[in-house]
Amino acid sequence: MLSVAGHVPALEADMLKLLFLFPFLILGSMLAMGLALPLLALFPVLLAAGAVIFPFVLAISLIWLFLRLFAGLIVGIGTLLLCALGFGLFFAGGAVILALGVAMTHLLLPLLLVIGLVWLIRRAARPTPVLPAPHASH
Repeated sequence: MLSVAGHVPALEADMLKLLFLFPFLILGSMLAMGLALPLLALFPVLLAAGAVIFPFVLAISLIWLFLRLFAGLIVGIGTLLLCALGFGLFFAGGAVILALGVAMTHLLLPLLLVIGLVWLIRRAARPTPVLPAPHASH
């Protein structure tokens, strides 16, 4: 029975759901059981296959895990050693460059002193130019 607004009242809608959906629910569950029960007979076979495959998968996974851990440790330790070697070479190279700079400065300083003295003596030995006397225009 339709209400004044044109909608089916709530009680009648619930009855329609029960009349149409309940048989489909029973039919679907019977169909699912008809398909699932034969597959349920294969369940022990699947369990046995899983019991055979699982130890192999577990062993390979554990071996792979330890291999990756070992490789990570090797790479990490190698990186740390390379960084330490790089810092050592960096500071050793800096010390060598500093020593070369000090040696070159000690070699260059007397040469600069001699060149400076020669320049000073030559400049002092030049005759002073004679400037013309200023004219007395007064």
